[in-house]
Amino acid sequence: MYCTVPEVLVLLPEAEVLQLADDALTGDLESPAVQAVLTECIEQAGREIDAFVQAVRPVPLTPVPGLIANIAAKLAAHNLWLRRPGVNEPEPWQRESARCRRLLEQIALGRLALGAPSGAAPGTEPATANAPAFVQGQSVMDTYTGGW
Repeated sequence: MYCTVPEVLVLLPEAEVLQLADDALTGDLESPAVQAVLTECIEQAGREIDAFVQAVRPVPLTPVPGLIANIAAKLAAHNLWLRRPGVNEPEPWQRESARCRRLLEQIALGRLALGAPSGAAPGTEPATANAPAFVQGQSVMDTYTGGW
C-alpha cells in the first residue's frame, strides 16, 4: 500500500469518514469494519497508481515516493465518496482527484519523474525525459540561441 489509514484520515473530518465508511453505523473509526473499508479504498488507489506507474517503473514502488503517497491518500479519499451513490463528492475533491490522475498520466508518459529508483544512486534519474543536454563549458543560453 502506498499510504496508510492515518494519512487518509488527515484529509477528511471524522464525521465525514464515518458517513462514507461506517456501513454498520458503529460510530467508531477503529472498528474492524471501518478499517477494512478504508484499507480497501487505499488498495484500490494503489492498483490505479500501479496501472500508470508500471509504464516507467517496476511496481510496487519501494520505498514509496512522497508524491505517490500523497496521490494514494487523495485517491483513497475519493474512493470513499464513490462508495455512496447519491452522496455528491464535493467539487474541490472532484478537482483534486482529477489533478492526481493528470499527475499519474504525466508520470506514465515520462514527463514527471518520481526520483531515483530504489537501489539507484541519488541523482541518477533525470528530472525530465526530454531535458536538453548541456555541454560543460558551454553557456546555457547557447543551447537556445545557437551561440549568437
